[in-house]
Amino acid sequence: MLRIKHMLVLPALTFRTIDPDRDEVFAYESYLEACRASFGGEERGMSSHAYLEWLRRRVDEFPDGHVLAMTETGEPVGQMELQVPYGLTLGYVNLYCVSARYRGLGFGRAMHDYAVRYVRAWEADTIELHVSPTNEPALKFYRRMGYRYVRSEGALWRMVKDL
Repeated sequence: MLRIKHMLVLPALTFRTIDPDRDEVFAYESYLEACRASFGGEERGMSSHAYLEWLRRRVDEFPDGHVLAMTETGEPVGQMELQVPYGLTLGYVNLYCVSARYRGLGFGRAMHDYAVRYVRAWEADTIELHVSPTNEPALKFYRRMGYRYVRSEGALWRMVKDL
């Protein structure tokens, strides 16, 4: 009898470009959730109107980088805002949020796999992000994904992963 001690099975996700009008409630809540995790509150965040205008511009520029992760039943479980500025070999994560009820189930890892594929498709060899040093769950996750601390930038840490 063959026994498997540990087998990682990633959840099946589909990714679709965020539609700032159709997805405004989920997108803005994900943004606010990231603000709360990074800054302890929403005070430093943009208003809904300002964020959705910003998001529209970003989706126009990087449509495959601004995506919702969806379950097989079409329910959104998370949101990513990724970019690889033209001419650079560095990808950047503006927002990476797995909804609270889906954390710890493997969705974050599946979303990270998408982020790596996206950045590599633009021929970038590095991916960076900012994270609050007080956001222990995110730090633990990013370290598991292979990110390392680079430097402090204000209240946040810059972390990098070589691809």
